[in-house]
Amino acid sequence: MDKYLIGLDNGGTLIKAIVFDTAGNVVASASAKTPILTPEPGFTERDMDELWLKNCDCVRRALASGEVDPALVAGMAISGHGKGLYLWGKGGKPACNGIVSTDNRAWRYPERWKEDGTFRRNYPKLCQNIMASQQLSLLAWMKDHRPDVYEDIRWVFSVKDYLRFRFTGEAYCEATDISGSGLLNVRDKQFDREMLADFGIGEMFNCLAPLRYSSDHCGGLTANAAQLTGLPEGLP
Repeated sequence: MDKYLIGLDNGGTLIKAIVFDTAGNVVASASAKTPILTPEPGFTERDMDELWLKNCDCVRRALASGEVDPALVAGMAISGHGKGLYLWGKGGKPACNGIVSTDNRAWRYPERWKEDGTFRRNYPKLCQNIMASQQLSLLAWMKDHRPDVYEDIRWVFSVKDYLRFRFTGEAYCEATDISGSGLLNVRDKQFDREMLADFGIGEMFNCLAPLRYSSDHCGGLTANAAQLTGLPEGLP
């Protein structure tokens, strides 16, 4: 009896859940729009709880549309848009709305870091230019403009790392995605407390989850996630 694999993608406008057989053929799919919130000019956000529940619903609907037996699903993997910021709070819930990669609230920070030499000092570790929508810039903005949120941060996530955390309860940063955040010392392939401190957010070092690579096993579905998706508890 054939096994199945599920791929979840969270892009700029849509969530997509696709069920594949092990030969790579599409068996079934489901999608949902993800509304963008614009509370101020230049802000683009999402409700993180709504995003999580819509992902679960897409998985459930994809399984149903293809009449796929959940017991035959061998595993699930998640991809998502780059940049942006999804913060998990110390109280066990999102610290604020998720921030999407089109957000431009932190545009002054990359300019300032270039002007004062901070960017030049750290470029050998960053190996990239800094953008307003990167986690580095957005965290600096949060520290200056939303100290209540900043002080509540337990985990700093990209969108797919946030969702995997909700599915499994285990916190990780996927290496490829986080390498484009401005938070990783790309040269040494590790988080760098000294580099973060030079950008003014050294305390965030303890809020960065352990690195994992895209093919690593990163936990199993919790009982709650299994109930919401219809998949077996413990699914890799």
